[in-house]
Amino acid sequence: MLRKLKGLKTKIFIGYLLVAFILVIVTFWSIINFTNLSDAINNIMVENYQSIKASESMVESIERQDSAILVMINGSTEESGRKIFRQNEQEFYRWLARAEDNITIKGEAEILEKISSSYSHYINGFDEFYHHPMEIRWEYYNEEMLPLFETIKQEIRDLRHLNQKQMISAQEQADNRAEGAVISTSVISLIAILLAIVFGLYLSNQILKPVNKLKGAIQNIAEKNFEQKIEVYSNDEIGQLAVEFNKMIDRLQDYEKINVNKLIAEKEKSEIIVNNISSPIIVTDDENRVLLLNEAAKKLFDINLEVIDNYHFLEVIKNEELFELIRNEIDNQENNNKTLFIKKKNKERHYNVSSNKVRKDGKIWFTVTLMEDVTKLKKIDEMKSEFVSTVSHEFRTPLTSMNMGLSLLLEEDTGSINDDQRQLLEAAFEDCERLNDLVNDLLDLSKIESGKIKMEFDKTNVKKVIETTMKPFTPQAEDKGVKLVRGEVAENTYAWADPNKISWVISNLIGNALRYTPEDGSIEVGSFLEGRQIKIYVEDTGVGIAEEYHDKIFDKFVRASNNQDENSGTGLGLAISKEIIEAHNGQIWVEGKEGKGSKFVFTLPRYRHLSDK
Repeated sequence: MLRKLKGLKTKIFIGYLLVAFILVIVTFWSIINFTNLSDAINNIMVENYQSIKASESMVESIERQDSAILVMINGSTEESGRKIFRQNEQEFYRWLARAEDNITIKGEAEILEKISSSYSHYINGFDEFYHHPMEIRWEYYNEEMLPLFETIKQEIRDLRHLNQKQMISAQEQADNRAEGAVISTSVISLIAILLAIVFGLYLSNQILKPVNKLKGAIQNIAEKNFEQKIEVYSNDEIGQLAVEFNKMIDRLQDYEKINVNKLIAEKEKSEIIVNNISSPIIVTDDENRVLLLNEAAKKLFDINLEVIDNYHFLEVIKNEELFELIRNEIDNQENNNKTLFIKKKNKERHYNVSSNKVRKDGKIWFTVTLMEDVTKLKKIDEMKSEFVSTVSHEFRTPLTSMNMGLSLLLEEDTGSINDDQRQLLEAAFEDCERLNDLVNDLLDLSKIESGKIKMEFDKTNVKKVIETTMKPFTPQAEDKGVKLVRGEVAENTYAWADPNKISWVISNLIGNALRYTPEDGSIEVGSFLEGRQIKIYVEDTGVGIAEEYHDKIFDKFVRASNNQDENSGTGLGLAISKEIIEAHNGQIWVEGKEGKGSKFVFTLPRYRHLSDK
């Protein structure tokens, strides 16, 4: 029948139709078995579970009543014992009523009738017990109440045993049904699978026979055997594909003849363009082998080799620092910009190294590295830093004098002042203090950028640094109504860092958080481990920072648009923090959204020691 079908679509449709029919049969049979099994389980849960639960609750209630009687015999809390007894009497009758409403087993009604009768005697006996004098209550309890108590408990046990026995019987029935369902479903599924396999093999053979012949012909074409033609065996889609493939071979033959010369010309043109770029260009593959160097790169690294293809990078360019930059960028799957210092013939040059990876099928095909000469920019930046440092030093002396003079005036050491004069002097003093803070921040930033501030790296206890740094801010937070808490910090966690500089960074982040967190807000400081790094964070519930400012706020004098107020600081604190963290080979960034608080996070290298697992 299938041989008469001409189209692959029709053949595949019939195959799917048969598989669907088999699945319907198996599904229908499984539903029947699951329904029967569900009924059996439902009988266990609904019919007997409630009776067993009622039995346990009745035992619990009468045991509490017995305890209440014993309390009354002692005579110290008679009213409390009587109250407990009456409360559990109501509870006992409530569960007894539930059990009587759920009679489903032969003999269950008779047991419940016995329990009801015995319990009525027990209640009547309690009434007599209650009116007896204290000296004969114990004797009455042992002779009348205790035997009734044991009798009722035994009758309740009989009720529970009857229901448990019924549950075991129902369970056995459910197990038998389940076993039968598994066997019958397995047999039907096995038959269905065999039918599907037999029909699938037959159908796939009808479809794949011409496909395999087409595959062999395509492999010959892949080896550039353009003389190979495919024989057409059928008129279905595969036959039509073979016809189109033969037409493609004819076009490929023509295309190969035309494009060989064009490709050679384009290659020569590309090489000319690359060689005329003034910046050094290096092209490497995913195994760090050199594919291409332009003339500027050859001149920079004094390379005289005529053939460099497939040589390892370090065999051609003996610069391990540049090699590590390129290799790390490939491993990290990121495009990074790094500055490289090269000294050649007593001349110092600085290059901005950037790599771009070309991917093919999701994998790195090759990496293009561009080295841009930024020596002039580096010198300009150094001149700028020196200028800022010089100006800041010159500002410090007059600012100190101004600060002292204003302070003396405000303290009225030189004579009394009126209220208007005091307001003007206080405004001038605040501006002087702000300028003094700006000068100090500029000097700190200049020292860090120039490398004049020495980092005293040591084994640093992260928890101790966080706790010590937070302590001075606690009174400020309490005065403002902000909750300052320490988050989770791993014990015995050590970083390789300068503790004083890290404390300065945390202090700056907490100070910023306090400045922008409203009353009833909270600030949390904590840390956690991530591989060989320690991440320290300061998270607040303040005004937050818009996402477009997440990268900009670490630049000098940049503040988020929603933080432009008179108390927003100099705009240098985060820039200094970034310089300090980068000097520790770490990173700092901010998370969060405007109006939803901010979370500043920075990383430090973890101190590795012998006991560190």
